[in-house]
Amino acid sequence: MTTMLSNQKNSIKNAKPIGVVLRISGDGENMRSHYNALDFCGHTYKKHTVLLAHDSHGQMNKPWVVIIKDITGMKNGNIMIYVQWFYRPSEIFVGKNMESFDTRELFYSFHKDEVHAEMIMHKCIIHFITEKSQILLRKKYPGFIVQKVYNPNTKRLIKLTNKDFLPDMKSEIEELVLKTTSHLRIISAIKSEDDVDEMEVD
Repeated sequence: MTTMLSNQKNSIKNAKPIGVVLRISGDGENMRSHYNALDFCGHTYKKHTVLLAHDSHGQMNKPWVVIIKDITGMKNGNIMIYVQWFYRPSEIFVGKNMESFDTRELFYSFHKDEVHAEMIMHKCIIHFITEKSQILLRKKYPGFIVQKVYNPNTKRLIKLTNKDFLPDMKSEIEELVLKTTSHLRIISAIKSEDDVDEMEVD
């Protein structure tokens, strides 16, 4: 993965910012307006939305999985998204047998890049799970599963429950795990009350 992806856009449709400007950074040609959300192809994407994104270099068979951390409008009209990456096992263990990994498994990371908003494909679901016993049935709860964090610099996999994360990283992970458990509690309550067989987590 590169630090800055290609400027080539994959669609003639342009992303547009939504709402008021939260703040302005930079100056001159580098001035940026920061937003909480954007519209692309009739769909709204906000900060912290998890989504699939096109590989602009065409080097990968599968799309990238990212979470939006910031949305900015450039002076030239381009809308950019600052994203944090998820890694697939096949991207880390190149050439190794993948049978031991769940096909839904991803690894969270603190690696960030900036890409054009037009690289967006669509939203996806990710469950942050701290124990194997909590792994969800695919049919009832579709989506990816994250149990570990990958550090591309040290090439280490670290459990979400590891106590050695920096305070800001630990806080971010705890918030993502809490979001998953909160959704699961809501689903459980709805299922027991309304006898719903399947419920998709947003």
